[in-house]
Amino acid sequence: MADPRTRRTIADDYQAARAAGDAAGMRRFQNEEACLVLLSVLGRLAADPVSFIHEVALKGGILMAGELQSPRVSADIDATSGLQRRIEPGRIVEELRRAGREFNLRQDGEADRTPGGTIVHVRFDSLTDAGSAKLEVSVREDLVFAVRDALFDVTELGIVPFTVPALAEVELVAEKLRALAQRAQPRDVFDLRLYLVDSGWHLDPADLRTAVDAKFSITRHQRWRAGLWRANLDEIERTYESTMISWVDPAVLPPFDEVVRDVARRLLEVRLD
Repeated sequence: MADPRTRRTIADDYQAARAAGDAAGMRRFQNEEACLVLLSVLGRLAADPVSFIHEVALKGGILMAGELQSPRVSADIDATSGLQRRIEPGRIVEELRRAGREFNLRQDGEADRTPGGTIVHVRFDSLTDAGSAKLEVSVREDLVFAVRDALFDVTELGIVPFTVPALAEVELVAEKLRALAQRAQPRDVFDLRLYLVDSGWHLDPADLRTAVDAKFSITRHQRWRAGLWRANLDEIERTYESTMISWVDPAVLPPFDEVVRDVARRLLEVRLD
């Protein structure tokens, strides 16, 4: 069994990238350190039965890193608590501080309270000249399906496995399709491929369509149409590799054309394209 990936080994790789003048590599190892810290903090929050983490559903990059061992690291925790179900920012900050004591995790400025949710910025003592992360709890909409338990088997990072509440698989896919239709972020098409191809999830076409219709009902599109996920692909292609290598090891980053082909094939299979 390989030795756990630790902050010390990440820091060594960061220094090697710095010596080689590899700016993207430096950013990637800084993001990897933040991801490891956040996964450690999540494990401690999950162990506390009265933590706010049991009142939200996780989604986004940190969920993929923990549940699916995605090669894309994440420097933030994304969650939703349901339509206008806000959690007191002071409670979030205090629980994060306690769970992150090992890393001297502390609040970085006042929490942002927006119409869409609450954003808490934090800092930690970094070994890679970085040390920033954030947590966002969205209150924009209600969940379409029941929350599920997601297993984070992160023993390869020296962290005891734990479970946390998460969005339903079909709802995660639906949110990524909506994101692709609304913006030109390379991570969205990468993440969608992970959900559709690498996850091994069984996605019921009827449930998926229900989730997609709900997610698109609050957009300017109002409803899903075949091919809508392709709206921003040309712009995404231009920055795909240069953006993603700050989050994914280039050695395992799938080519853009391959990602698009895989997504197109799976969307046909689930009757969305």
